[in-house]
Amino acid sequence: MNSVLVSLKQKLSAINELILDKNDVVYFDYPLHLNVGDLLIYAGTEQFFKDYQIQIKLRRALQAFDLKEAKKHIGKNTVILCHGGGNFGDLYPLIQKMREDIVQAFPHNRIILLPQTAHYSCEQAMKKSAEIFSQHSDLHLFSRDIKTFEMMKTYFSSHVYLSPDMAHQLYGSLPQKSQQLSQSRRSVLYFLRKDIEKSHIEAEIQAKLSNLDNVKDWDDILLPSDIKFELWCSRFSKLANKLNLSFVKNKINKLWYQHSLNIISRCQDIFLSYDEVITSRLHGHIFSCLLGLPNQVCDNSYGKNSGYYRQWTSEIDYTKLYEE
Repeated sequence: MNSVLVSLKQKLSAINELILDKNDVVYFDYPLHLNVGDLLIYAGTEQFFKDYQIQIKLRRALQAFDLKEAKKHIGKNTVILCHGGGNFGDLYPLIQKMREDIVQAFPHNRIILLPQTAHYSCEQAMKKSAEIFSQHSDLHLFSRDIKTFEMMKTYFSSHVYLSPDMAHQLYGSLPQKSQQLSQSRRSVLYFLRKDIEKSHIEAEIQAKLSNLDNVKDWDDILLPSDIKFELWCSRFSKLANKLNLSFVKNKINKLWYQHSLNIISRCQDIFLSYDEVITSRLHGHIFSCLLGLPNQVCDNSYGKNSGYYRQWTSEIDYTKLYEE
């Protein structure tokens, strides 16, 4: 066992200490989409619930969230958990709006934002959002890096904590890469972003390669059947929301969680078939660390990856920052 990764997993216990009644908890914004990084956070969060014997009364994705339904399950002592990740800010407005609605609708409940990286491209949008969050007296925000911590502490809440990502709760439950191969036989997976958070680095790395067969992103691992299933779950969640069919939303939650674990298992097999990973995906880096797989991490467009590396993973002996 790697002592750094054991320590990072143990740090997540600070979240458990804030949960007043382990039988009176709701969990919102689990990822009903195909960003595998978010699915790793989701799996880690559910593992956290199991490890700390936390009973979740209601789980809802964005597509299935309804304030009226939520109010039926939330009493005066209910603790509200919001999913962690890297979508706090103005890049993903629908999810941020959902969190703002929750903060405004439940002013007297303890609300815990699981570990996030925040980014606002517009200072005005940040201050508008902060005005909503700062009015809640029992709001606890977990941040994955110093930059997010300082912004949240200054503008959003007096209860802000530094914490590693929820995916670290998976450490010890995943297989470990054997590192016995010689340097001459090392195969490298270039796991690079293609979305709105990509930077110039992805293009520069690919320009140096003669063969792009080993260049992948999460989308290249996903199957057409994954896309169809996600679309089915998303559409039926929205329909169930309109028709107030809570039991349908509960069933979709169970089906989607199992499918998420299947996707993670497939990704795990692909990652472990390589000897090293060079990645601009934060969870490409975290996943590699959890699997004991040597890796180099490049930055995304706004410094999320280097911030995380410097804060949490730099002392792991088989990972380092990518040098351009």
